[in-house]
Amino acid sequence: MSISGDGQDGVTMEAIETACIDAGGSRAAAAPGFGQLVVYLAVFMGLSWAMMYFIPTGLLFTVLLPASFYVLFGIVVFSPLVSGGWPFAPPLGDWKPGDGIWKPGLATTALLTAVAVAGPLATTHLYPRFPLFPVGFWWGIILFTVTLWYAFSWNGWPLNRTCSPAVRGIGGGAVIVGITALLWQLVNLSGTPFAGAPYDPKGPFQAEWFFGLLVWIIVWIQAFSNVLTFQQWPFYKMRQPLGEIANTAVCILLGWLCWSVSLKFMSPTFSFAALGGSIIGMQNFHGAIFGYYPFAKYKQPTRGICNFATEIILAFGWIALMRLIMPPVVARVQAAGLPFDLNVVSVLFTLHFVALLTLIHNFYFLRAPLAPGGPPPAPE
Repeated sequence: MSISGDGQDGVTMEAIETACIDAGGSRAAAAPGFGQLVVYLAVFMGLSWAMMYFIPTGLLFTVLLPASFYVLFGIVVFSPLVSGGWPFAPPLGDWKPGDGIWKPGLATTALLTAVAVAGPLATTHLYPRFPLFPVGFWWGIILFTVTLWYAFSWNGWPLNRTCSPAVRGIGGGAVIVGITALLWQLVNLSGTPFAGAPYDPKGPFQAEWFFGLLVWIIVWIQAFSNVLTFQQWPFYKMRQPLGEIANTAVCILLGWLCWSVSLKFMSPTFSFAALGGSIIGMQNFHGAIFGYYPFAKYKQPTRGICNFATEIILAFGWIALMRLIMPPVVARVQAAGLPFDLNVVSVLFTLHFVALLTLIHNFYFLRAPLAPGGPPPAPE
């Protein structure tokens, strides 16, 4: 298994660095400091809170949020991690420094919107032909998990080794959707009003239980991902695809342990939504926004251990913050008669709004007006 960014998995670190320098050069922007990044995150938190509060609650929770799983899927597929930024963004898309931020930003946002419309239409009218709410959430978490697994654990392998950016993007997306359809067969809808429906796969795992399991698996996919926390340490020391297989097995095992053990001490929604979802959010913010601050100077695994400990501590702080700022949104949700508690509303705020918006801005609007983010430092 090759080290992430060593040039053997598609997009090289040099290509990303060059694109970031080119994108930032015309703005003459210095690398943002820690305080600027805190303000940056706070701005997107405020925008996200306002959107959750002011968008009509029924539309938001029964249509937009189930569809947002496809936005998360598209963000990753069209990012440097899978397609190299194809078709519109750096480093491998149809972009040059003179194009600035608007071409990749607006064009890719339009593409993500199209994916967010086409995906739910396909699953409601073609296959598996289920109602978007709430069944779309159970399908969506599978899609989200497979997307991160393909990009973070498998580096888009084997397409990213030799194929063009277009094939990596289209082919990678097809692989993700195909595996999602296969894993959907593991689900059963027992204990829900949809049990026995034509689209009920009647698999071995109850849908709501499986949802929580996958959230915890995502925690470990991100922990051992190529760009977050441990940067695939120690699996990058193994040859392909043994490293990817071992990484996958460890993530599934640790995810299952965290989910099954935590259920003995806390409610399901606190386990997967408050705790698991907050860890996922902190992994994303600490890596993608703050660049492992202040641990980038260390090599793996010291960097990863420090990162992970910090992200756990931040997750508990984030849980406390959510209990301060989210009750007005929860009140609107409960007044609408929707089955979401504070824990679930908080994780949707964290991952489907703050993380989603910052990733779009980072990847496609090149973090303007701040200098664009660069690639992570090599593990060692």
